[in-house]
Amino acid sequence: MTLLRTILLKPWRLASALLLAVMLPATAHAAKWYVDNALGEVKPEEKVLPSTPKPVQLVYEFQRDGVAHPRATKETREYALNALKGTGAFTEVVETPLADGPVLRIKFNNVVKKEELDKAKKDGFRAGLGFGLFGGVVATDNYIVTLEYVAAPGATPIVTTVNHALHMKFGKKDVEIPGTEVKGVKLAVETVVRQALARGVNNIVADPAFLR
Repeated sequence: MTLLRTILLKPWRLASALLLAVMLPATAHAAKWYVDNALGEVKPEEKVLPSTPKPVQLVYEFQRDGVAHPRATKETREYALNALKGTGAFTEVVETPLADGPVLRIKFNNVVKKEELDKAKKDGFRAGLGFGLFGGVVATDNYIVTLEYVAAPGATPIVTTVNHALHMKFGKKDVEIPGTEVKGVKLAVETVVRQALARGVNNIVADPAFLR
C-alpha cells in the first residue's frame, strides 16, 4: 500500500507535515512523529486549580492559517473535550449553552510557514527519488492556540495564547529533532492538543482576574 493511500484512509489526516508525506514511498522508512519539547506538560508545582470548579461550555474550532477547517474540527473535538476534562478545572465540559454559565472559546490554528513548506517539499522529492534510503525530510506543523474564557454574560474575557509544534521525519535524515517521539500521527496530534489546552487552561485559572 502506498503512503498516499495509507494517509487517505486515516480519518485523522490533518496537518501540513502529514500532507507532505504523500510525496514519499511507504516501502522504505515509515514516518516518525515528534511532539515539540518547548511546551511540555504542566508540572505539578505549576498547576493551579479553582477552589470551586464550575461547568463550562466549550466552543471549539480547528483552523488552517486562520480559516476554519470543519473536518479537522470534527476529528479533534474529542481530543479537546478529553483534554479539558483532564485538567480538573471544570466539573463538566459541555457544548450546549449553560444558563449564565462560563464559556471557553478555543481556536486551534495550524499555521503553515511557506519557507518551511517549500524546503520540506524539496527534501521530500529528493528522499522519494532514493526511496528514503539516501536522504529524508523533516517537516514541522506550528500551532497557535487561543483560549478565551468568559465567566458570565458581560464579563471581561480572559485570553491566553499557547504555541506548540509537531515534527515529522521520514527517511534517513541525520538531524536532531527538538521533540519527543510518539507512536503514530493519531497519538501525536492528540498529545499536542492535550498539552496545549492543559497549558492554556492553567494560564487562565492562574490569571488574577479568574475568580477561584
